[in-house]
Amino acid sequence: MSDPYDPPRPRDYAVQEELDSLHEQEREGHSTPDEQRRARQLERRLHADEHAAEARERQEHDHGADKRRRTRRNAPGTVTDLADGDRDPVAPGGTTG
Repeated sequence: MSDPYDPPRPRDYAVQEELDSLHEQEREGHSTPDEQRRARQLERRLHADEHAAEARERQEHDHGADKRRRTRRNAPGTVTDLADGDRDPVAPGGTTG
């Protein structure tokens, strides 16, 4: 999820400002059907941008977790290392058994 303390991107800020203005006109009772349509469009855009940002963050987190797993799995002395070469991590170059 997005960090609420992250500064908004300039595009998000501009869209939010326009949306706030349209909502104010609607509250005052003088918004046209076109302005109402535009407000709905901007709300969808903001929602889609938020969803895309959350998806990007999940993907980055998943990528980082995968990278950590690969690093752990390939670390010297791990079970997969012993199975691949039957080498004893305590005795460099030695074999087990």
